[in-house]
Parts: sequence; C-alpha cells; structure tokens
Amino acid sequence: MIDLLSSILDAIVAVTLIWAILRAVRNFFRGPAQTFVGAGKGRGAAPPAAGGETARDPVCGMFVSTELSHRLVEDGKTLHFCSEECRESYQKSAVKA
Repeated sequence: MIDLLSSILDAIVAVTLIWAILRAVRNFFRGPAQTFVGAGKGRGAAPPAAGGETARDPVCGMFVSTELSHRLVEDGKTLHFCSEECRESYQKSAVKA
C-alpha cells in the first residue's frame, strides 16, 4: 500500500515538474507578455485609446496624439513630439543651424 502511494506521489511530482518546464520554455520563446489591465476590464484588455487629432513628430516621423504629445511652440506654430528626447534633439539641431 505504501509503495502504491509513493508511486502515485512520484507520478504527480513528475507531471508537475514537466508541466512547469514546458511552460517556462514556451514563455521563453514567446517573449515578454504584453497584457494591459484596465479599470473594470480583464486580463489582456487594451489600454484606452487617446482621442483627438494626431500629428507627425518632425524628428522621428512617428504619429503622436496631440493630447499626449510633448509640445514646442516655435514662430506661433505648435510642434508635437513623441518624446522628450525627440523634442530636445529638435531644439539642439535648431540651435546648430
């Protein structure tokens, strides 16, 4: 009887170990998970979309929401940048020119 319980326990441990290894290998090759958890939404829900208009970043060419952009007003015209780095890069190139 003890031999039977020991064999069952060994089988459970082996299956659990194989399952954990397979899951780790699958996750390694799949890459990092990109899930977003929103208010009241389940796992994997997309983040809320920014509304409004979009503008092209003059440095990298990326389109960015005018509501979320990093702004710079130059000669009465508002320029929209995707990041602080792009805005600083633009300002540095404008100083050199």
